[in-house]
Amino acid sequence: MKNIQKVFLIIIQKKKSNLLINHFRKVHLYEKKFFEKFCKKNNQFLKNKTLLNIKKGTINKKKYLLKIKKINPNLIVLNATSLLNKKFIYAFRNKIINIHAGLIPYYRGSGCNVWTFYNKELKYTGVSIHFVNEKIDDGKIILQSQSSFAKNDNTHSIGCKNAKLSVKLTIDVIKYLKKNPSYMGKKIITTKSAIFYKKDFKDKIILKIDELLKKGLVKNYYSKPKKVKVIKLTK
Repeated sequence: MKNIQKVFLIIIQKKKSNLLINHFRKVHLYEKKFFEKFCKKNNQFLKNKTLLNIKKGTINKKKYLLKIKKINPNLIVLNATSLLNKKFIYAFRNKIINIHAGLIPYYRGSGCNVWTFYNKELKYTGVSIHFVNEKIDDGKIILQSQSSFAKNDNTHSIGCKNAKLSVKLTIDVIKYLKKNPSYMGKKIITTKSAIFYKKDFKDKIILKIDELLKKGLVKNYYSKPKKVKVIKLTK
């Protein structure tokens, strides 16, 4: 009788480390501190104005594309959305803008305003409003602003400040595009450009940032802030 080999498939599900769990717990606490009152005050308004709820990761389904086409929006504003496929982008060509938590083209992708801390490049911390194309945070820029730091800021407080900043910039952009519907934005030509991904955000990143903060990363930058090229609205 032939030997029978048994093959075992072992599936290991990785859990988030305590450092990562604690990091995102702090994110939640800071967001609660900054925005809880506003959200409670405007909760009913938001419910009344919500036309469509879409589950995470399903934005590119055909049924949602058809529903949004039916609404026929003049402008679509994205924030922390899954990547749109070509069909979606082509269906609303030059009508989709994105709120990016970072200064493009210098920092593209996910968690950019955390990576500026890690790389000791706080001058590239900020918010960009840009048109969406097929590439990651690559569309032409409409408006940008560097973050304004206080001595004791960290990644969490800056994240919340940038959320507020993004609202101001987005309102300015919508008003501008309403008056200038043919405006296509601008590009910054530079060799300084990198894309960051969620998968790269690990324990060592948190530990390094904590160490840099203790050594006075933000305090040193606050005393000598640096300007970088950003796109402003043309008059």
